[in-house]
Amino acid sequence: MPPLTVTHHFDVPAERVFDSWLDAALIGRWMFGPTVREERVVRLSLDPKVGGRFSFVVDRHGQRVDHVGEYLEIDRPNRLVFTWGIAGESTSRVTVALAGDATGCDLTLAHELAPEWADYADRTEAGWRFMMGTLDRELHPSDGCLHPFGNDAVRMERLLPGPIERVWEFLVDPDKRALWLAGGPMETRLGGAVELQFRHADLSAKTAPIPERYKGMEHGHVLRGVVTQLDPPRRLGFTWGLGAQASEVSFELIPQGTLVRLVLTHAKLADDEERRSVTGGWHTHVDTLQDRLQGHEPEAFWTRHAAIEAMYRQREHNG
Repeated sequence: MPPLTVTHHFDVPAERVFDSWLDAALIGRWMFGPTVREERVVRLSLDPKVGGRFSFVVDRHGQRVDHVGEYLEIDRPNRLVFTWGIAGESTSRVTVALAGDATGCDLTLAHELAPEWADYADRTEAGWRFMMGTLDRELHPSDGCLHPFGNDAVRMERLLPGPIERVWEFLVDPDKRALWLAGGPMETRLGGAVELQFRHADLSAKTAPIPERYKGMEHGHVLRGVVTQLDPPRRLGFTWGLGAQASEVSFELIPQGTLVRLVLTHAKLADDEERRSVTGGWHTHVDTLQDRLQGHEPEAFWTRHAAIEAMYRQREHNG
């Protein structure tokens, strides 16, 4: 059967697109993970040289799937060729070709499927097209706000004062987490219990009345979850609630000189109403975290939250 082909134009240099195929941290954000499909990243390892191999292990509904292959050609930034398959099964061949132009670069992906996988050609092509979209969003600069990511997620990137170990403590230490998000215990192991004890009035010495629609949280609110991702001090994920309807939050920390890039993703959101709710909340909480890391006293939570919600409403109105 002829190879299936996917093309995509990126308005960034070919070098940036090419490198994203050989960087495990980036692969975990655009090719695998909860922002791409319902799965949890277990391990991403690669040896980016001709003859080098990769192993991308994910957990899908309790079943571990190991995507394996070997790099056959690496010609940066023009051409990348590798085998592709599931451990223990037949392999296929993928060729990624990049051609730069004045507006960025054009990518052409050709996937030569083994004959026994012919029935999955349409699904495979759709998967690659979707991932080109997630890669496109990954390669664009961040403005520090939350944006839609995939079909049911929002995502934010923010540069914070380092070092990475200090930012990590503000994620997992209950006392430090209580300064910007919520206190409460967290078992730092996969499957460990998470209990977030929200007290928004305690996030700043400054005060403001709670809005009427949040009156039910005036005296505190408890949210429980389960740790789904853990790679100290770089990655943390947990469910936002319990049960089949729970969403999932993940934090990735990436050192950048003296700063740390925080990548926050909230996935598996039920609908637009939930997306709007978590968007304003996370933006306000991360603003508070940034203030704490910079040694500033945060603004009263509900004062800032009202302004941020208004900003997002205006952005949505403007399209």
